[in-house]
Amino acid sequence: MPKIDNKIVVRFRDGTMVKGYTHDFNPNKGIFHVAKAQEGNGVVQVSTADMKAVFFVKSFEGDKEHPNFDDFSMEKFKSIPGLKLKIVFFDNEVIYGSNHGYSPQRKGFFIFPANKELNHERVFVIRDATVSVETWR
Repeated sequence: MPKIDNKIVVRFRDGTMVKGYTHDFNPNKGIFHVAKAQEGNGVVQVSTADMKAVFFVKSFEGDKEHPNFDDFSMEKFKSIPGLKLKIVFFDNEVIYGSNHGYSPQRKGFFIFPANKELNHERVFVIRDATVSVETWR
């Protein structure tokens, strides 16, 4: 079976980030590898203990002009399946998204952004990098 490379941006707790591709990310493992898409390329080993989140992205450029929805109150979000979550990180970044099976006992969890216009398709959030995770009905 061929390996699938995921386009990702890893954001670390110290504010740094690395952009690149991974084929061995596993939420149950403590490390994975990123083939860097910048800064001379190369492969770096990433420890999930140092991370804030992994953003699985459409492009490395992103979109600074995207609409910034700050909750699920917009009409089109009412039909989003799954548990709706508001995640507040230790650096005050807030992400709204949905999840199928959130458990606060896990080290991390995936969310799918409420705003489909964002550059990230899904995010793996490290629970210890959050201040709060609120559920919305």
